[in-house]
Amino acid sequence: MHQLAIVIPAWKPDFFRSVIASIHAQTDQRFTVYVADDGGPPAIAEMCRQYDGLDLVYHRFHENLGGTSLTDHWNRAIALTSEPWVWLFGDDDEMHPECVAHFHQRLESLPDEVSVVRFDTDVIDEAGDIRAHNPTHPATESGAEFVFDRLLGLRNSYVVEYIFRRSAFDGAGGFPDYPAAWCADDAAWFTFAGDEPIVTITGPRVRWRASRVNITGAHQSHQAEKIQAGRRFLDFVSAQVAPTSETHTDQAWSAARSKWFEDQVRYLSPLPLALIRDVTGPGSPWGRPRLERTVLAYGWTLRARFKAALRRLAVGSP
Repeated sequence: MHQLAIVIPAWKPDFFRSVIASIHAQTDQRFTVYVADDGGPPAIAEMCRQYDGLDLVYHRFHENLGGTSLTDHWNRAIALTSEPWVWLFGDDDEMHPECVAHFHQRLESLPDEVSVVRFDTDVIDEAGDIRAHNPTHPATESGAEFVFDRLLGLRNSYVVEYIFRRSAFDGAGGFPDYPAAWCADDAAWFTFAGDEPIVTITGPRVRWRASRVNITGAHQSHQAEKIQAGRRFLDFVSAQVAPTSETHTDQAWSAARSKWFEDQVRYLSPLPLALIRDVTGPGSPWGRPRLERTVLAYGWTLRARFKAALRRLAVGSP
């Protein structure tokens, strides 16, 4: 049996051929690919059949679960596997041809206690061209340090860059059920890692695709769900992450949580009126005075709507 399962929870066929091609191009073929079709179009199965040389298991779920709980679909897709390591890969992302080879090289010297490893990432566009080289991750870091830096906006992180032990996944009960899977991965990496460090595999990079058809790229979709998930994530940070940190004070964690939530509000703008009231009202994790956060939220929404109107005018849209 292989050590590595590459699991693709598939639904979109738009870039799926590029995904499979990048996996097929791996110089080290010691893995099994599991395609968990979440009730997608027939093109997904057809493309899988074109790669007879891959050790590929195709399974179609007739119930579309990702539309109601993406993390539940991730969990049932991973349940198809039996390998000790799992790589949850996007249905629109790509990997450098040497990624699997470097994983196996790193595995030879990896302590038995370590449960989470990751690659650095590049951002590609819909044409597959590299648009950004994300900063390199630390060689090792604790789960708490990872979350703290995420809150401060010091690093990008995508599901597709992580490989984790199946035993850690099982022990945690899988990925937490956050709306739109927003922040579920960040919470999971902390939980899966436990008391051991998250280890970076240096060299080849994973290519995360920014597009209009993924949840992250379509930042103005699922806004209410993402705000709800963000609040749940910050509650998780307060209850489970911050107490394990020995390098940051409670005040530093509070400031980091506030900054992260503010960044989310800005990123998700323009917000509907009901959401503006929600993110600026009593009990908001946003630490600014209420009047100040209200002015900022309305300002970002008005500016985003103005920019959208200019774009529509530029292309002649109604």
